[in-house]
Amino acid sequence: MNKKLLFVYNPHSGKQAVSRKLSAIVDIFAADGYDVTCHPTQARLDCMETVSEQAGLYDMVVVSGGDGTLNEAVNGYMQAGCTKPMGYIPFGSTNDFSHSTGIPIQPLKAAQTVIDGEPMLCDLGCFNGRYFTYVAGFGTLAEVSYSTPQDIKNALGFSAYILEGLSALTTIESFNLSYEADERSGEGEYLLGLVTNTLHVAGFKNIVSSNVLLNDGLFEVLLVKKPKTASDLQKIASSILSRNFDNECIESFKTAKITVTAKDKPLSWTLDGENGGEHLVSRIEIHERALNIMTKKRK
Repeated sequence: MNKKLLFVYNPHSGKQAVSRKLSAIVDIFAADGYDVTCHPTQARLDCMETVSEQAGLYDMVVVSGGDGTLNEAVNGYMQAGCTKPMGYIPFGSTNDFSHSTGIPIQPLKAAQTVIDGEPMLCDLGCFNGRYFTYVAGFGTLAEVSYSTPQDIKNALGFSAYILEGLSALTTIESFNLSYEADERSGEGEYLLGLVTNTLHVAGFKNIVSSNVLLNDGLFEVLLVKKPKTASDLQKIASSILSRNFDNECIESFKTAKITVTAKDKPLSWTLDGENGGEHLVSRIEIHERALNIMTKKRK
C-alpha cells in the first residue's frame, strides 16, 4: 500500500510560480511511492484549517508558499498535535525561514529534500496563543522592511537601511511601552522591537546576533529606543554600524519569554512578515524544539 502525502500550496506565492512547477514537484513525490493529494489554498487561513483537519490522515504533509503560508501550516500542525516531520517548499519573496534552516530555495531541490533530507527540530515562538516560526516585530521599520524590494535592501545592507530610516525620524512612529523578561525589564519610547529565532529577518542576515541557534530554547531580542538627543542618535548609528548592541539606546539580549505592554494604545505587530494584529499586552514565549521540519542532510 502506497504512502499518502498531502501537498498544500499557495497558488499566488512567487508570482504564481508554484503552479508552473506543480507537475514536476508531484512527480518527485510519486516517484518515491507517495499517493499525492494536492490542495491549492482558497483564502486566508485555508492552509491552517486544512492542515489542522487533515494532517493526521497522511504519512507526510508538505506545504508550499511564502513565510506567511508556512506560518499558517505550522499553526495548523500544532492544533492537530502533529509531531512527525513536515516538508516545506519555499515560493515567497523573502523566504527567511528556509534561508535560516538550509532548506533549498530552488523548488525542485526543496521537494527532493522532503524525500531524502533529514528532520530538524526547531524552536517555535508563541505570541498570545498564535505560533510563529521566526520573528515577532513592531515598529514602522519592521513593517516597511517586508514591503521594500529585496534588491534595494541588498544594495543598502541592514545598517544603511536602518540608518536611512532613522534619518526620517519625524515620520517614524514611536511607542510608549514597558517590557518584562526573566533577564531584564525596561520602559520608554521605542522605535523598533524584534523577538526572533532566526538568522534572517526580512531578507537581512544576522541583524540581531551572529550567535543564533534555532533549537536552544531562547529568543534573540532587539529593542531600539527613540533618540532624545543628537548624542543618542549618534550612539544608535554607531551601534548599528558596529553591530555592537546593548547600550542605553539599544537593548539586545536572549530570553525564553517576554511580555510587552503598550501604555497609550494597542501595539501593531508583524508575525513572520504578516499582520499580527494590535495588542495592548503581548505575551511571547518559546516552545523548545516544537517544530519538526525536513531539511538537507547535514554533513
